[in-house]
Amino acid sequence: MRATVGSLLGLLLLASPASAQSWYDATELVNAHVRPSMRADLPAQLEVGDLSELPLYDLVTSIPLDMSSYGLRETIWVTNTESAPMNDVVLRVFANVIVPSGQTPAVTIARGGCLDGVACTVGQVSRSVWRVVLPSPIPPGGHLRIQLDITGVVRELDESQMSMMAQGMQSMQAMQSGASAPPTTDYGLLAHGQGIGSFANFFAVLARRDGGAWVTDDEGTQGDLGTDAMGNVRARIVVPRALHVVASGAEVGRRRVREADGATDRRVEIAVNAGVIRDFALLAGPTLAVGSRQVGETLVRSYYLPEDATSGQSVLDTTANALAVFEQRFGPYPYTELDVVEAPLVGGAGGVEFSALVTVASMFYRPASAGDGGGGLGGLGAMMAMLGDEGGDGSEGESEGESAAPAGLDPMQQSILEFVTAHEAAHQWWHGIVGSDSRRHPWTDESLAQYSAMLYFEDHYSAQRAEEEGERQVAMNFHVMRLEHHADGAVDRAASAFPNPMDYAGLVYGKGPYLYRALRRELGDIAFFQRLRDYVSQYRMRIAPSRGVIEVMASGDHGARVRALARRWLDERHGDQDLGPSTMDSVMARMLPPEIANDPQMRAMLGQVMQGMMGGGGGMPSDLGSMMGGSGGGDGEEMSPEMLEAVQQLMGGGGIE
Repeated sequence: MRATVGSLLGLLLLASPASAQSWYDATELVNAHVRPSMRADLPAQLEVGDLSELPLYDLVTSIPLDMSSYGLRETIWVTNTESAPMNDVVLRVFANVIVPSGQTPAVTIARGGCLDGVACTVGQVSRSVWRVVLPSPIPPGGHLRIQLDITGVVRELDESQMSMMAQGMQSMQAMQSGASAPPTTDYGLLAHGQGIGSFANFFAVLARRDGGAWVTDDEGTQGDLGTDAMGNVRARIVVPRALHVVASGAEVGRRRVREADGATDRRVEIAVNAGVIRDFALLAGPTLAVGSRQVGETLVRSYYLPEDATSGQSVLDTTANALAVFEQRFGPYPYTELDVVEAPLVGGAGGVEFSALVTVASMFYRPASAGDGGGGLGGLGAMMAMLGDEGGDGSEGESEGESAAPAGLDPMQQSILEFVTAHEAAHQWWHGIVGSDSRRHPWTDESLAQYSAMLYFEDHYSAQRAEEEGERQVAMNFHVMRLEHHADGAVDRAASAFPNPMDYAGLVYGKGPYLYRALRRELGDIAFFQRLRDYVSQYRMRIAPSRGVIEVMASGDHGARVRALARRWLDERHGDQDLGPSTMDSVMARMLPPEIANDPQMRAMLGQVMQGMMGGGGGMPSDLGSMMGGSGGGDGEEMSPEMLEAVQQLMGGGGIE
């Protein structure tokens, strides 16, 4: 029998009401998954007297086998760490910010109030904002516990929209839209498909604070949504025994659930502790497989569908290698675990980061033609998908010692899978360890995560490979933006200030990362990487100012030159000069193998295909099958066998690298 949202919530409401108690102890939460060597310095890094001053999100959730809904009892432990009384508390449910077309808000707070004898009311202000009205202000250092009963609907994704081809088209359509256009997708953050359920932004969190006030306006939906603040999470996840669960934090126990009829063989309660994290997410699925590898004090795990095992193991290799590279370059990773999970992402999202957990889109785990009737776009679809919002590498994407691509993946798609994974792993530093304001200054973490992914390719392969991947997977965002006649502009501005997603991707993900290449050339390797480590050390577990990295880099004799470079790359318009020409010929030269790129006839035909796919016209028929079967680019002539082979190579079968 399928469980309903109401029945799931009812199971949770059988629990006895919470009674008054002393404030919580964060020790067990921190000890569960923060590396022993990193624990002692946490209060000083967070600028708190005790880690229990961080908010605690105490979650008890129940999820059915079909993952179509959930019930949640949430208790939020709030401490006023400010110097003035806190007159009210504002909560956000970020899953409700973006409501896909034809859908209703996914999350409902069915009931809310305060514990410990405090008579408060919880009222909804907008679809993502709730306000807790207090009988009296919370004094500095004072505490409040809020309890919420929540129901959630987890939408089912259309699997036909999860292929490389469909994702590429969705991404390009999003790129063409204006910033004011109504959002059509939440990227599948709270959704299920292909046997995997994604539960992100599924509970209420404290709203952002700015100048002693609560922030309730996201000023648009472009970019990452969230609070960026550190907190602690204690979760109990009740699921059928057939479901495998992956969550931020560390599993600390599991027990069988005794049902009303006395049975104990149907469901299990999984206990997870997560201390000092910026966000919490979980994924579930009945068939998830796992591979693992120990890297120093951290256990790296890759979860994937059994049919994607080869790619899943490749993702494990990349994550483990990236963790080693980034620890050497940036400083130690704080947690005992790092999980990377195949996820049913849509809307052009290639990956999403959370504390100690990242997801990578299923479309990258399998051949580009899989799931779309053999009509996958292959390299071209991958090129378009990598321009997506998350990560700029598929989202918001070998030389000596090179390993073979997973079975069925062409080398270009394998490179994208590797780049996306490295980019998301880099987010564990930016903005996991070093926090930043992802709404007002998205370049701070995204541009540096892009550059970090290029560093991964440099350290794991070679400087030449890093340069090539940068051209294909980073600078390409800028070049496509310019090909679409969008103007160059400032990189450092609020997410809402970009006029459309194409400008956001082109500047934040495409242009901004190359500031670090310029700084490295100016300072030299030794000084550049030392100052990058200094930046991490100075702002570890805090929120860095938007130009914090620039100020650290500007220490010493190069200060004036560093600040001038920052102005050039972040505020001024020199992209065409600094990144090279954005012409169709130059783009194809970067994307295509020499035997195709150097053939004028093939270049002309493929240029027409690319213009059509990017909305540039050129006579490309809407039916790809008829185009490949007989119209050589809209002039009624039959394609030659060589041209047909080139199109097939570009659009899914040929292994472009």
